[in-house]
Order: sequence, then structure tokens, then C-alpha cells
Amino acid sequence: MPYASVNGLAMYHEVRGEGPPLLLLHGGTGSIPEEWVPLFSPRFRVIAPEFMGHGRTADAVDRPFHYHDLAEDIAELMRQLEIERAVIVGYSDGGIVGLDLAIHHPERVSRLVTTGANTRVDGYTAENIEWIRTFDAAGLEISETYARLSPDGPEHWPVLLTRLRPMWMVEPHFTDDDLRRIGVPTLIVIGDQDIVTPEHAVEMFRTIPHAQLCVVPHAGHGAMPADVVLRFLEETTVGQST
Repeated sequence: MPYASVNGLAMYHEVRGEGPPLLLLHGGTGSIPEEWVPLFSPRFRVIAPEFMGHGRTADAVDRPFHYHDLAEDIAELMRQLEIERAVIVGYSDGGIVGLDLAIHHPERVSRLVTTGANTRVDGYTAENIEWIRTFDAAGLEISETYARLSPDGPEHWPVLLTRLRPMWMVEPHFTDDDLRRIGVPTLIVIGDQDIVTPEHAVEMFRTIPHAQLCVVPHAGHGAMPADVVLRFLEETTVGQST
């Protein structure tokens, strides 16, 4: 079974394709982004895990959510799978986890792609900050994939949202010094109608040393311009060991 014992979790993960390793990290409340796997699996060995309380990985209700802890889970999964270094592609919360890995485990990351990720809470739009502050966990419609996949059962959906809210309210809080420590080629993707502001994405681009920026027109949260991302990975392969 594709589970690994990671920091007290039975972490679900799938491996698809052949080639250099690429970790595909999903967004908050999500699961493996199935539609993105075929974009990368022809050229990479795609490792797609599911975070604590997401997808087929059960929640650990005695453990609060923190991005750094989620990143440590991924670092431990890499150790167990004997992956020394990998490309990280992360969406939203997964992109934030990717940033944390690049800061605290730079030896594990060869290249980094984030889409819809922020480095501080004030990088969100005012509307999204208000939504995080006021949403009614019991009243939000359950995700179809969560209802189908979660070992915790559909009744745990509002519990998960309630547990995620404290993290979303105050994290991430990377400093400029943290971001300047990211030494790998980094592509920042954002939709021009994202929940992260274009101004914040530009700030990330200006602060991370080897960053490129892609703003996708007429796109919301989770833009994935495959041609741009694959070209970035191809062009930054030279001199990068995976």
C-alpha cells in the first residue's frame, strides 16, 4: 500500500512516471491534483503525497496545523523514499510548504515552482482574509473528493476546516531574510485574479534571489501554465542535480 509512517502519520502518496524526482504538493483541503500529474509524469518520477488530514491521510487531531510541520513531514517522506533532492511543484498551501522546504532543507530542493502561494498573510486579498476570518465551517459544502477519500469520514470536514483556520489566520510569516536564503531557481506563478495579490507576487519575485515570475491572465487561484512551467524546469536543469 502507498503509505509511509511519517511523524506519527500514515501518509498516503503515489508515484507515477520515470525520470528525476518531482514532488507535487496539493493545496489546502485538497488531495493529489490528478489533472496535473500527466503534465509532469512523461519527464519526471512524480511523487504526490497527501498532507495530514487531506485526501487519504488521516487527521491527527492532537497535532495543530503548521506549515513548517507539514514541510518536515515531506522531508521525512523524502528520506524514507531515499530521494536526496527533488523538484518541488506546490499549489497554494503546497507552495508554501515548498518555500519552507527550500528555506530549511535547501539540500532537498533542486528547483521550486509555486502557484497561488504567499509568504505572509498580508499577501492575500482583503476579501480572502475576510473569508478566512468569518467562514462558517459547519455551513461550507463538503468537497466531493474529501467525502470520497477521507478515512476520517464526511463528518470530519468541518473539524478539518476549523483546525486549518488558525494556521491560515497567522501563517505563513516568512521574513525577507528567509526568502533570500532560497538558493534554487524558483518560478512564482499567480493568476491575475488569484487570492494572492499581484503586488505580493512581485515582492516575492524581487526578494527570492533566483526567481522568475509568471502572471497568468484571466486566471484565478491555482493557475498551471504547463508550457511555462516545463520550459522553466528544462532551462534550469543545467547544473542542477536531482
